[in-house]
Parts: sequence; structure tokens; C-alpha cells
Amino acid sequence: MASTKLTVGFAGLGAMGGGMAKNLVKNGFEVTGFDVYQPLVDSFVEAGGKPAKTPKEAASNVDFFVSMVANAAQNSNLLFEGEDCVVKGLGKGKTFILCSTTPPSFLHELRKRLDEEFSRPDIKLLDCPVSGGTIRAANGTLSIFSSGPEEHLDEAKEVLECMSGNLYRMGGISNGTKTKTVHQLLAGTNIITASEAMGLAATVGLNTQSVVEHVQSSDADSFMFSNRAPHMINNDWTALSALGIILKDTGIVTDVARADQFPAALANTAHYCYLQGVQAGMLRDDDAKLVQLYLPSSHGDLVAQMSKADVKMNSSHQVSRDTVVDLLNGIHLAASVEGMAFCKHLGGIDRKLMYEIIVKAAGWSRMYEKAIPGMLEKDSWSLADCPEATEVGKKLSEAVEKCRKIGYPCPMAAAALQQFHFAGLRDKELGSLSRSDR
Repeated sequence: MASTKLTVGFAGLGAMGGGMAKNLVKNGFEVTGFDVYQPLVDSFVEAGGKPAKTPKEAASNVDFFVSMVANAAQNSNLLFEGEDCVVKGLGKGKTFILCSTTPPSFLHELRKRLDEEFSRPDIKLLDCPVSGGTIRAANGTLSIFSSGPEEHLDEAKEVLECMSGNLYRMGGISNGTKTKTVHQLLAGTNIITASEAMGLAATVGLNTQSVVEHVQSSDADSFMFSNRAPHMINNDWTALSALGIILKDTGIVTDVARADQFPAALANTAHYCYLQGVQAGMLRDDDAKLVQLYLPSSHGDLVAQMSKADVKMNSSHQVSRDTVVDLLNGIHLAASVEGMAFCKHLGGIDRKLMYEIIVKAAGWSRMYEKAIPGMLEKDSWSLADCPEATEVGKKLSEAVEKCRKIGYPCPMAAAALQQFHFAGLRDKELGSLSRSDR
């Protein structure tokens, strides 16, 4: 419970933001909420919150203002546009906490506009993106990657702790968003990879429930696989996490990587698959529904149908449960190394801390947890430096070849395999250099 009656303004009362705001109310904060969609405001009021008709009204007479609107453009409008914007209502020396996922550069743009364009250097700006989904938002157990001046983070600690189960301090402004960007590279690759794997199992007629259990007992499991596969098994496309959300996040990842001249092969392929989902009309659907991209259009429920298939069938078209595991392992390992290389490239984030964050967050995979610790000391992020890569890459190659023979699309596995091939070339080069030194 809040030790004093701290006041909080809140904008963005959707699936995540609504849960966060209601959780603050439940824990004794006085929260005034704004959203452009009135039913969301009504639901928030029913939970004990106070309504605001404008961002300015929500920001007036509060100690902290939290934003969970969708993107950078909406945050700019919220803060700066018109007479009813936040900057016109937020009191002197108060704090704006940005919890939305935005590009890292956006935080510096906000600081500059506050200082120079609006003459509000007094407003304290904190960069605190969140991860964890709607359930963790509602019960206050999100992962929050906070960054900004230490003294300002200290002042906001009570609010941030109420919303989080894992609260991290990442350093100076924009480091929180850099952390979220790296995390979303992993989360974004893992979501579509779950669809690719389950689509393969269903296509060849394996018992899909048995495949899920086999994956979960192997190195191939991930948070996203275990979270999304049940949606496919149950043919339940209730939009718990709409495609549009991960599309936006992978768009940020790929834009940042491109601007920074970083080759994010797995992230780019994932984003491409999400765009295919948009073309298929799935923008507002649960992202687990992307499995239908891999299935005949007349059999969108094939994963659910195959949950009743013969559990004794060990393989079909030479594809077995272990083939699915091999495919997942290869993609997860390539994405894990790509994510850590991206982390190093962006700068400012300790890789050991990033490892600790990922293994507790939605970007987790068992392959990440298994392979990355052995690479931390050297801090060189290539599959050529990964002891597990040779065996994992060999099995991935065999899995991709089986997909090719039956005409099954596996863009994530193919992109991962290319990274193993590049690493193999580097291994040959290093071996040649080593022999020439003798």
C-alpha cells in the first residue's frame, strides 16, 4: 500500500495500462485516468479511479504522470498538442513516467522539447518501459526497465515498485528503452517461432498436444511457446495480445537496428512474418493466430484437430517431435546470440544484467538460459563463439531440409540456418589463421 496518499495521473487505459492503473488504485494511490475511449475510462472508474476528460485535467495536481499510450506519436500528442495537453497541466517539478515502448532516440527528443520548445526543464522525465502482459499488469508484477537520474528514480520508487515484480535500474535516460528493445527482439522472434513449430507438427499430422509436452520437457521451450501454444490447441483466438502490439515492437527493433547499421536477421524475418499476418487480416487478432499462415486456408483449426491425433505416431514425412525440438532450438540459439550482439552494439547496458533480466521475462527461452552464460565472459557475440552451435546448427539443417522436402514454409528456421552458415565460414577463417601462425 502507498505509505502516503501519492497522486498519479494516468493515460492509456487499454489492456495493459488499464490493469496497471487499477492496480495502483487498489494499492492506495489516488489515480486520475484519461483515455480517448470512454468505456475504458468507465471501467477504470468502477475500479475506484477518478476520470479526466483531457490529458491536462489528468495531469493537474498530481505528483506523477504515467503514460501507457500506444506509441511515440501518441505520446508526443499527449504531452504537447493543444491547450489540453499534459505539459499544460503538470505542476512544477513533477514527474512524467514513460512506460510505453518507443525508440530509444525518442526519450532524448522529449527531453529536448521539454527544455527548449516548452521551457519546462523542471519536469522530471523517466524512461520506464514494461514487459509481462495483461495479467502481470493487473497484479503489479511486471518487469520494468527504469532509467533516468538516480534521484528522480528514487522519488518515483514507490509508484514503480507497486507496478512491478522485477524493477531494474538501467542507467541514464533511454537505457530502459534500449533494454526493452533488446528484450522485444527475443520476444518477437519467439512468438512467430512458436507458430512455425506448431504449424509443422500439425501439417504432418503429429499429435500436437504431445508435441507441446515434448517441447516443454526439452531445451526448446520458451515463455512464448508455452504461452501461445495452448491458444492454438484450443483454437481460441481471443485477443490477449494482438498482432498489432508485437508488430509495432518488432518495427521499433528493426528500425533501430537499421539506423544503427546492425544486421538483425532474425528480427527482420519475424517482422516480415508479422506483416504477412497484417496482409491476411489478422492485425487485431491474437498473435498466436499467426499459425494459420503456415496452414491451408481451409484448415485454420488444424493444430486443434491434431491434438486428438494418434499419440503413438512417432513421425510423419520423417518429421518427429524431435524435429520440432531441433527447429526451435536452432532458431532460439541464433536469436539469443543476435539479441546479445544487439545489446552490446547499442551500448550502455551490462550484458550480465541483460541476461538476468531475460531469464525472468517474456523473452526467455531455455536455450538462451543454457547457452548465453558460457559466452558472457568473452563478450563476443557470434555463433562461431558458441560451444553449442555446431550440434544445434547441424540438427537445424536437417530439420530445414525435411521442411523443404514437404514444401513447408519455415522462414524463421531458414534465417537462423543462414546465421549458422555464416558462423561456419568464420570458424574456417579462424582455423586457417590459427594454422598459419604455427
